[in-house]
Amino acid sequence: MKNKDSQNIILTGFMATGKTTVGRTLASQLGYEFVDTDELIESRIGMTISEYFKKEGEAAFRKMEADLAKELAERRGLVISTGGRFMLDGDNAAVLGKTGRVFCLVATPEEILQRAESDGHVRPLLQVPNPLEHIVELLDQRKKGYGRFPQFLTSEKSPETVAGDLVGIIAGSPDVRLPIAAPYDRYEFIVGGGLLPFLSQLAGIEGPMAIITDENVGPLYARSCGPADVVITVKPGRKNKTLATAQSIYEQLVDADFDRSGTVIALGGTVISELAGFIAATYMRGVDCVQCPTSLLAMVDTSIGGKTGIDLPQGKNLIGAFKQPKTVIADVATLHSLSPRAFASGMAEVIKHSLIADSDLLRKIESGSWIRTPGEIRQQAMELQALVAQAIQVKINIVQEDPYDRGRRAVLNFGHTFANAIERLSSHAISHGEAVAMGIVAATRLSEQLGHCSVDLPERVETVLGSAGLPVQIPGDLAPDQLLKAMGSDKKKMAGKLRYVLLRDVGDVFVTDDVPEDAVLDTLAALKAS
Repeated sequence: MKNKDSQNIILTGFMATGKTTVGRTLASQLGYEFVDTDELIESRIGMTISEYFKKEGEAAFRKMEADLAKELAERRGLVISTGGRFMLDGDNAAVLGKTGRVFCLVATPEEILQRAESDGHVRPLLQVPNPLEHIVELLDQRKKGYGRFPQFLTSEKSPETVAGDLVGIIAGSPDVRLPIAAPYDRYEFIVGGGLLPFLSQLAGIEGPMAIITDENVGPLYARSCGPADVVITVKPGRKNKTLATAQSIYEQLVDADFDRSGTVIALGGTVISELAGFIAATYMRGVDCVQCPTSLLAMVDTSIGGKTGIDLPQGKNLIGAFKQPKTVIADVATLHSLSPRAFASGMAEVIKHSLIADSDLLRKIESGSWIRTPGEIRQQAMELQALVAQAIQVKINIVQEDPYDRGRRAVLNFGHTFANAIERLSSHAISHGEAVAMGIVAATRLSEQLGHCSVDLPERVETVLGSAGLPVQIPGDLAPDQLLKAMGSDKKKMAGKLRYVLLRDVGDVFVTDDVPEDAVLDTLAALKAS
């Protein structure tokens, strides 16, 4: 329920985007009072707004709106649905913004027209020969004004769903801000729920914005990031992280007149994180980049540390650059859209981080006090946020020690020498996280075989991976000799020799190239599924 200090919630946006319907639902869920500015004004003047326009003129009406903004700003615990142009007035926005949070509801032009024609209201803006074209034109005119506020897409969503999402943000836990000291710069990794609508404000973006995303993530979250000057959507999957895809993106940026004052937004999972980061590092010799990871794997791994790259047929990330982001914004609310398999893949990196550097994180995972499926995310958002933040901190600590991957950072490759070969030989039918899980088991078993760790440690590692829904055996059709050959193309070789990250104990890892091939083959053979 509200109290006298409850911050107001202000809904703005074009007509028929759902401000009144969502506003009433939101007020009910929060226990707030609902106010529709158009309805309140009509009740006070005793006529419709269109009638008042004809009688008194627009200037008089806008003065009435300005007075109402000042009046409502003095109250608390309100959900305020505003007229379509109410918050386009900078003074109104400033007055109400001092005591409230503003959200802009958006919908497609087609859905706006459908709603407007079916709600029974007479709308002067639609009394034109081609109303759809008129709506598109007006939306374009107001794009910049509405773009000052966090955007929420209402198309194909019930009012209850939109209101529920807003409640999650309004009542959510504070975001966690993890500072990162990169060479020549510092930036923040921000973890929280419902952050994407505040992207521009959190990252301090002032110039043009280009969102690079894929066909799975774009329809879900691109509109939530606010108005972008260009949205570039690529086909999903690692097979599209190529020079050809990069060239296509460069050409679209040029066609959009995107210049060095702009910021690239990497919105997606690991592939987009690496691809968009590479684009930002190389387009016009470098533009700002904001990483917005939408998968657990990207949040705890690829979005941190500035590594970017694209693949060649001969191997992963053989072309790349270091590009530290301006900001990383990890909105854990996006994780509820992941499949259980994708979520488990992310947990492989979380578990890896716990094994190489954070025994407390490992104990939390083993105790079961973490999220196992995307469906639980809404109910346990704070626990997930804390888990993600703790896993991220592990990588931040290591990356800060070795920003250019010349020493300590190699421990982050625990399991990856095996994993990259498994991925490649499976033609990526095995996901990166699943391959990392298999690679972690292989590295731990190899450590035990060579006498570096206790005989009990491999079983403990396999138990925690299995509890997260991850595989602990290598498919039977991947022959040990083929895997060893594929491992030979690992870009992390030194002087022609493979380097392995091995485990003495939880938190005690080391890198060595002194590993007999026979021991590797024996380990791989022992892990083959029957």
